[in-house]
Amino acid sequence: MAKKSSPVATPFAAIACLLPLLPVVLWPGTGVLASIALAGLGLLFFRTSRKPTLAMVWKSRVASILFGAAIGAAMAWGIANFVRPLVEGWLGKGVSIGGLDQVAGNPLFFAITLTIALGSAVVEELIFRGYVIGWGAQIFGTKFAPALMLLTTVVFGYAHWEYGPAGAVVTGFAGLVLGTLYLICGRRLLPCISAHMTFNLIGSVALYMA
Repeated sequence: MAKKSSPVATPFAAIACLLPLLPVVLWPGTGVLASIALAGLGLLFFRTSRKPTLAMVWKSRVASILFGAAIGAAMAWGIANFVRPLVEGWLGKGVSIGGLDQVAGNPLFFAITLTIALGSAVVEELIFRGYVIGWGAQIFGTKFAPALMLLTTVVFGYAHWEYGPAGAVVTGFAGLVLGTLYLICGRRLLPCISAHMTFNLIGSVALYMA
């Protein structure tokens, strides 16, 4: 007979699952550090969170990486040529890149920015897709996975408010693509990590070449 989950543990697990979304809403940008800490504590204290959060491979490692890279490249092209111009025209404001304009032609700054961009891609996928959607689907039921995906999409976009309203909307669209990819691949994280890293790589190179 399968062991039933404790009626006390389930609400705590639900809170622990969704809690990392709160800091990035309260403090867009820097709040992600608190989100990392909360997700880390969740993985430490809730053993049931580890398997769904860290489920990586879809079909095979090579297929996961190549499919994700193709999606990331297509996402970068589509956002640069269609989504970003449409959003900027709609809002009447461009995407703010802040101090990232220093990346242009600066190899050292480019290397630092690229390292952060690739690392953040892994961390963000672990939190927004693996931890919240993956573990959340186990807690709330798989039928709630699309709702969790939409929730993380909105929060993911808002978490990048430092790029301005247009940047938040564009990033939210990227989150929608990555969340959809996560669900299509059976809630396996490696394709999303590959896609996100490819997207950030292309964006960083574009900044350097600007």
